[in-house]
Parts: sequence; C-alpha cells; structure tokens
Amino acid sequence: MKTKRNKLLVVIDILAVLLFAATFSPFVIPAGEIDPFIFGVSYTMFTGLLVSVLFVILAFLVSLVNKEIEHAD
Repeated sequence: MKTKRNKLLVVIDILAVLLFAATFSPFVIPAGEIDPFIFGVSYTMFTGLLVSVLFVILAFLVSLVNKEIEHAD
C-alpha cells in the first residue's frame, strides 16, 4: 500500500510541475493581448483563476492520499 501511495504522490507532483510550467507559457499569458474575454473577464485573468483552482484540487488530492488511518487524537 505504501508504494501505491508513493506512486500517486509522484503523479500528482508531476502534474503540479507541469501546471506550474504551463502557467508561464504563452497559452496562459498571451503576449500583449487582453482582447479575448471569457464571461466578461480578460483571458489572462480567467486562466489564472483556473490555474489556481487546479492547484487547490491538486492540494486536496495530496491531502486525500496522505490521510492516515489512525489519528493522534
């Protein structure tokens, strides 16, 4: 069971690093453009919010994987 948890953590870590790298790519931050709007919000702000939500989801998944069966209390 320990190795399965470690493999899941490695996969989540790789996803976090890829998401971090994508954050600074032209896909998220287009050079000198604010023209496209999604739901009345500029594209850069909308994708930044989406990236933040994805990081929160990844953090939640890490907390689920690291959940211990027995607690100290």
